[in-house]
Amino acid sequence: MRKIIFLAFLLLGTGITKAKVFNDGNKDTLLSVFDGADTRLLNDVKGLSSEQINFKPSAESWSIGQCIEHITKTEGMLLGMVQEMLKKPANPEMRSKIKGEDKQVLTMMEDRSKKFKAPDALQPSKTDYDLDELIKNMEKQRAVTLAFINQTSLDDLRNHITQTPNKDYADAYRSLLFIAGHSLRHTEQIEEVKTAQGFPNK
Repeated sequence: MRKIIFLAFLLLGTGITKAKVFNDGNKDTLLSVFDGADTRLLNDVKGLSSEQINFKPSAESWSIGQCIEHITKTEGMLLGMVQEMLKKPANPEMRSKIKGEDKQVLTMMEDRSKKFKAPDALQPSKTDYDLDELIKNMEKQRAVTLAFINQTSLDDLRNHITQTPNKDYADAYRSLLFIAGHSLRHTEQIEEVKTAQGFPNK
């Protein structure tokens, strides 16, 4: 299942990223992308009522609450994949096989012109949510992710490289960018819900 999800992310198209454009590829930049994603989501949901959090534009669409639950579930799973990657021997000799630039990860992830159905394990589990509980759970998971980044050297993030299901290559650093990009992707979905017809005024 994890390979299926990772492949879905890699097959996403291109678009114009709203995240910070960067080229230096250091840990401060990685952390700043997470910080920007966190700030954007929190600003988007600040002060929303229970009716607004649980509103669904259509029967097939997710509510804001469902989006946040999915962000949290997926972050935990993807972080686990990165942690497993770091348990294996470093393989910097594979670096030449990595294509493109780091920022393209965010560009791909934020493009919602191509959509994929989440696996059952990452589907929202309910329809009625409490915003405070959602944010508490999300921030708890985010703290684990940020602690991992802070405690792992840049060399380790760059020198642990894996082959993806579609035969491309990515290092642990880019895999972490997938997590931030996934959060940004569904934050855009939250913004779409807020502008949908019928969204409650309060």
